[in-house]
This record gives sequence, structure tokens and C-alpha cells, in this order.
Amino acid sequence: MKSVIVVGSGVGGATVAKELAQSGKEVTVLEAGAYPKMGTERRALGFYTGGFWGPGEFSREGVEIMRTEMVGGSSCVTVGNGVRALQEEFSAIGIDLEEEFQEAEEELNIQLCPEENMGPRTRLLMKASKEVGYDMQPMPKYIDFRRCDGCGGCVLGCVNGAKWTSRNYVGEAFRNGAKLETKHKVLEVVHRGGEVTGVKVQTPEGVKELESDLVVLAAGGIGTPVILQNSGIEAGSHLFADTFITTFGTVKGANFGSELGMATIVDEFHDSEGYILSPFMEGPMDLLTDRIPLSNKLASMNTGKLIGVMAKTKDEPNGTVQPDGTIIKPVPPVDIEKVEKGYQRSSVLLEVAGVDPKTIFRTHIRAAHPGGTAGIGRVINKEQETEVSGLFVSDCSAFPKSPGKPPVLTIVALSKHLAGRLAEEHL
Repeated sequence: MKSVIVVGSGVGGATVAKELAQSGKEVTVLEAGAYPKMGTERRALGFYTGGFWGPGEFSREGVEIMRTEMVGGSSCVTVGNGVRALQEEFSAIGIDLEEEFQEAEEELNIQLCPEENMGPRTRLLMKASKEVGYDMQPMPKYIDFRRCDGCGGCVLGCVNGAKWTSRNYVGEAFRNGAKLETKHKVLEVVHRGGEVTGVKVQTPEGVKELESDLVVLAAGGIGTPVILQNSGIEAGSHLFADTFITTFGTVKGANFGSELGMATIVDEFHDSEGYILSPFMEGPMDLLTDRIPLSNKLASMNTGKLIGVMAKTKDEPNGTVQPDGTIIKPVPPVDIEKVEKGYQRSSVLLEVAGVDPKTIFRTHIRAAHPGGTAGIGRVINKEQETEVSGLFVSDCSAFPKSPGKPPVLTIVALSKHLAGRLAEEHL
């Protein structure tokens, strides 16, 4: 029986591993990180790949890009948004994902956030959106709302097991015979004569070379291109990162409790102006590590009075990931304009919701969904295979362009599509 190594246990890797293991294939998942416990801000800061000045990695231009290194990858710190993205773009290049999207929506139990699960901030912003004429709708979520207590800790790792993460799929893969090796950081893919033979990996016992008939890279929009470049394959350009800011303001006399983040969405400006709006609250540690004035940091410590609106942009794919992991990601004028428009519309919503205009401030530019760095049509073909036979890519780096929307559901669908083809044609 042919074997396959899957590099990464995030959304793409876990999906491929689960699908192949269920069909009886020999699968080994290599994860660079560990299997940490979740549920607190202190623990969560350890999930990310950043350092002392913030949880994210900073590009040379100062954009903070958030990603994790752990079993389950960044799915563990999402807020559970299950929206379709880039379906038409994939269809245009010959990849029909309709069946996979439907299957993924069923498995992840995607449903619109019920009104009873929306917190007081969200309700205020829903009311304000109607007054200003914005079309705010419930967000599709991969959350079991029967188990969700609205604690607002989605980004810390759901302690109630209400939110789907790729750990669910890792578990299914394991129960069907797949192997999981943690703290195994893949350095490069080994190939001879144009065909993959395995991977070179840093393990707790030292550097080893592991043999495999097929390799699927799913180390994310930053990790995957680094591995490809160190394997002699050109990659790393066209980096997008879904840059975003959050705009906050204080409501005098308010005493808001915890609540589910991004329970609703305004996406009517996505195509015309390049961003979405959604209610969002950062935790105290996030605000402390944000590059905002000290006065705003102190004011933001009383989160019971704060309301936040995130403006997430569909940014230009103008970044680069270098072989040593250095990130180059400028924010061009066209993206600055998107951020400014998002800020202005967010400020309008907050004021109508009762925020004192004098208290409004915004975070620095962060980014949460790096991808495009091994894009279909440039680094891989529509079968998701590189120039090296038997080496495939299935994560956000494979996206042909920036979605400007949460990518999890699309990665699941794309990875199901790849796994089905691998099982039928290659294994």
C-alpha cells in the first residue's frame, strides 16, 4: 500500500488525513507544534508564532500576521465562521466544489447564529445597522449552539467543545488508523528525478528523513511556501493576509458581559468596497499588546463598557514569504482606502449604537488569514500538484486570490476535493 505524509494538522491537513484514513489509506500527520490545552488568554498567547511585542509575526512593514503552531492549527482560535468563499473563482479554473461545500456544511453543522445567542453588543449593533441602512445578517457558524454558553472565548479555544476545530478531524483520522507525530517540523521535501520520496524533518531526537509515496503540504500560507522554497520549488509570492482593524468605543454606564464574537456580518460592501464588517471584542491581553496609545489601553481595560466592530479587508496579494520565513507585506494605498472606509462605517455604527464619539479608537493593522503563496495556476496546477510529482498543497496558500472572508469552510471543501482524487488516482 502506498503511504502519504500530511504536513500540518490545521484545517487542510486534518481534512485530507481524515478523508484518506477513512478510505483505508496509510496516513502520517506531521505537526510542528504540540497539543496544548486551551481556554485562557495566557495559554492562547503561547499558541501563536509571535513574540514579546505581540502574538503575531510582523512583516518588515509592520503588519502583524496571526497564525498558530499547534495540533488543530488556527482553527482552534477562530470564532467559528463558516462562510463559502471563492467558489466562483475555483469553478472558473475547473474545480467544482459544490458537492464538497455541501458535505462540509453538513459535517461541521453550519447554521446561522440564532438571535438568542447574540449578546447585548451585537443586538445594539443590529439595531444601529437598521437605522443607518446597513444589511447586517446572522453569521453562519460551525458551533453547536446547544453547548455554547456565550463566554466569548472562541479565540482562546472552546472549553465547552461547542466549536468545531480541525482537532475533530484529526481525531477521526486517528481512530481510522492514521498516525500523528507532534513536534515534527518539516524542513524540506525530498525528491529525486522529479518525484517525491519523503520529507526531512526536525524531531525532538534530531533531523530525520521520512520516506513516503505522496506528500501533502498543509502548513499554512506562511509555512508551506517556506518548505517549498527550501525544497527547490519557487513559491512565496502573491501573499494576501485579509488585513483588518477593530474600531472600539465606550458606552457610558454600560456593563456588558461576555458574548459570542462575530455573530453577525455586513458583507454588502465586500464586492464594491473590499471589506466586511462584524461585531468583535478583543480580550485585555490583545488590547495590551496592540500598538494603540496608552490612554486607549487604560480605557480599554474596562471591557464592560466597550463595543467593537471589525473591518476585514480583501487585500492585495502583494506580499512575499522568503525562504527563512521573513514576511514582506506592505499595505498599498488601495488597501489603506479600504481600511479607512471600514473605519468610517464602523464609527458610524458605533455612534448610532450609543458610543461616545470622543472615545472611539482603532487597533493597528493586523492580518489573520495568510495565503496565496502557492497559488493554483502559479505554483500548483488545478490538481493541486507541484512541479514535483506526488507533492500536493492543500491549505490557504493554494487559494488563487484573497477571499476577504473567513476561509475555513473553503479549505475544508478544497481538501475534500483533493483527498477524493488522491484516493482514486494516486493511492
